[in-house]
Amino acid sequence: MADESWVFDSLICFLHSPAWNASLSTFIEEKSIIFDPNIEIDISNPEYIAVHNEYKNLVDFMLGSFMEEMNITTEQFELACLEGKNLQALANDEPSDSHSFSFHKGLFQQIWAANDIRIFVRMMIQRNVELQLQALDLIERRQNENASSSIEMENVEIEKSIHIETKIDDRNELDSDKFKRLNLFFEQDRIKNSDLLERQEYLLKQRDKILSIKKQARARQLNEATKARPSSASLSSARKVIQGEQIEAADGSVVELRKILAKKLRDEVVDQTSSH
Repeated sequence: MADESWVFDSLICFLHSPAWNASLSTFIEEKSIIFDPNIEIDISNPEYIAVHNEYKNLVDFMLGSFMEEMNITTEQFELACLEGKNLQALANDEPSDSHSFSFHKGLFQQIWAANDIRIFVRMMIQRNVELQLQALDLIERRQNENASSSIEMENVEIEKSIHIETKIDDRNELDSDKFKRLNLFFEQDRIKNSDLLERQEYLLKQRDKILSIKKQARARQLNEATKARPSSASLSSARKVIQGEQIEAADGSVVELRKILAKKLRDEVVDQTSSH
């Protein structure tokens, strides 16, 4: 039997690639606005379910483009997932001989989230809070600095945050300090209703600005990557997502493979960490 470990190695590389990061991060950020951290999580919420279905299709679409690009058959992919070689080395967060990247559980969380709406909702709430905090940072920086401070420098700082996104926080619970900081900004006892609404609108405006800058930066990253690999199926798929084009429904076999992969990752990684 042929050694299919290269398939899993290739998958790890793909999950660190601009194609995967740009498409998944853009979707998560643009859709996270409805996931309010101040209300109780309701996985039966029709809006949540609709966005989750879109997300599942996106994950399947990108995994399918990866398989097409690497000429990986469904049998090879399934075998690689079931064997799951090097998962222990990855879980130790140390590079092994066959992996040049550190393991970031948050990246695999993106795949688990496609299978489990509870994980998905927590992930979306966390990203929504992080974006609001970035917007708050932007507001506070403007207040503390000279009014003529360079907008270009702000854009640079926002773009820098993109390169940190692959190191996703893998905690299931959000830091309560994050909520406290946001709540202070909207302290109703100290702010008139009209001012509160104005603050909310201003924060959303800054949030939208951050999303726009990040999206433009990701588009440039994809364009640069495409110059080196013009025939890349995964980069072509990622550009479709970034540009807001309609993506086709994933093949049923890819859906099943994603479920197998997610189960394997959960069994081998989550269970290992919980037993320590």
